[in-house]
Amino acid sequence: MRGSTVSNNEIFPEDLLHPKQIIKTFESPAMPVGHPAEPDLFARHLGIPGHDQAALEAARILMAGAGGLNSWAALALARSGARSIVITDDDLIDRTNLSRQFYFAGDLGERKGLRLAHNISAQAVGKASVTGIALPFEQAVKEFALPADILIVGVDNNACRLQCVQEARKRGIPAVFTMLSRDGMRCQCFLQGPLPSDPCLWCALPNLDPENIAPCASAIITSCFLASAFTIFFVHRALMGWPEGVKSFNWREADLLGVVPDSKGLIVRRADCAVCRQ
Repeated sequence: MRGSTVSNNEIFPEDLLHPKQIIKTFESPAMPVGHPAEPDLFARHLGIPGHDQAALEAARILMAGAGGLNSWAALALARSGARSIVITDDDLIDRTNLSRQFYFAGDLGERKGLRLAHNISAQAVGKASVTGIALPFEQAVKEFALPADILIVGVDNNACRLQCVQEARKRGIPAVFTMLSRDGMRCQCFLQGPLPSDPCLWCALPNLDPENIAPCASAIITSCFLASAFTIFFVHRALMGWPEGVKSFNWREADLLGVVPDSKGLIVRRADCAVCRQ
């Protein structure tokens, strides 16, 4: 989530670097009641294996990052009926973001956390509260009481990922981590369970450098959509459980080019995991 917030082609006024407003909540009204014979707003969800609409609507969703990974995941959540979303990100929106993230020309130079919350609230099809915080995740959770039932992590640096691993562990909630390769072609997604006995992100990827910031050198909206699909699938499973007869898994990887075979699996806790031992 940290890293370069201003592209080489964009110079923003100094006052934008210190926004007066750090947090803002946007409320979306409920859809008007239709004709009694009209299908319910989420009627098509009822046939999805294992789907529990009430669980999604009751969930308090906390998101770390508001870029190409989480902006589309937030849109999908709002569209599918999530009613409580909090988004944290203090990065500035630049021109390169507009081609692959849920922002518009009028958002240029603004803080991602605040603008994504604004944009997402307009897309909610049911009553929803979307809060944006223009702070890094680690600072946001220190300064504000942010109740959460699940944490969704779509950032580009391992220091923040580590803080999210630890924060989810401390709260006893599941966390979904989504990452793209440097060329933007391969997506990896991991569901960290809520229990101390569940494997953490470092069990899945033990070689992650906590100090490394690795944004995609290249990125396209296609891979962002792919990542969003995996993210929301794991969010649903964490909140709703698994469909009857389906063997659970917590890891998913896909390559748009097909160079690396798509895979899924069940990561188990490693006895030598330094993060879990903490």
